[in-house]
Amino acid sequence: MSELVLVEDRGAVTVLQMQHGKVNALDVELLIAVREAVQSVPEGSAIVLKGNDRAFSAGLDLRALLDAPPAYSAALLAELTAACLAVFDHPRPVVAAVDGAAIAGGAMLALATDTRIMSHGVIGLLELRVGVPIPGVLMELARRVLGRHLPQHLLQGAALDPAQALAVGMVDELVEPEQLRDRALAVAGDLAGMPVQSFALVKQALQADTRARMRAVPADDASLVAGAWQSDEVRAAIARQVERMSKR
Repeated sequence: MSELVLVEDRGAVTVLQMQHGKVNALDVELLIAVREAVQSVPEGSAIVLKGNDRAFSAGLDLRALLDAPPAYSAALLAELTAACLAVFDHPRPVVAAVDGAAIAGGAMLALATDTRIMSHGVIGLLELRVGVPIPGVLMELARRVLGRHLPQHLLQGAALDPAQALAVGMVDELVEPEQLRDRALAVAGDLAGMPVQSFALVKQALQADTRARMRAVPADDASLVAGAWQSDEVRAAIARQVERMSKR
């Protein structure tokens, strides 16, 4: 298993801890590691997906995106979608322990889970603040949680503190940082105690509308989004964001 995701077997629950740099910036390698870790979890096991206590994930690694050839953006978007879908597709309970910033792609990973418990940091869909569109499949993942409020979150791109995130339903519960891991394990363990087939059937039914909307996303959507990411205008916007980040 990749060193980028620490896997801990806790019986009925498997803890997957992202550990890639200070803020778990999502590059192709980390996204592949997350996807493979989720897919390697036994189908009977619940999952707790967490960060490194400093950040859940502060989003895509924009510096890596700028330094790589333009085609890298297509691979990055493909792996982001694949990682989020791996989380979404797991038949057993998946709980996000949001232990710090969950921004843009990091927020998408959290939104792909069944339950989100947050302790500190901010969470939000800030893609347009950076200047980039997101694939339609990921929009539908976010719509499942945010419903009619999705346009507001995507177009305004606000970073919400824990209380704000709870108020709009982006997260389901708040706890103190020192309690987060144990609480996430308790919630995942409780859900894992439900009959496997019954839980899977209910989860499938709850996801049915989302999956139908995903199937309706145009076949060329991913390539159009990747093309936009490779455009001079978007790469210039990303460069400005990287420069702002370097001054912090």
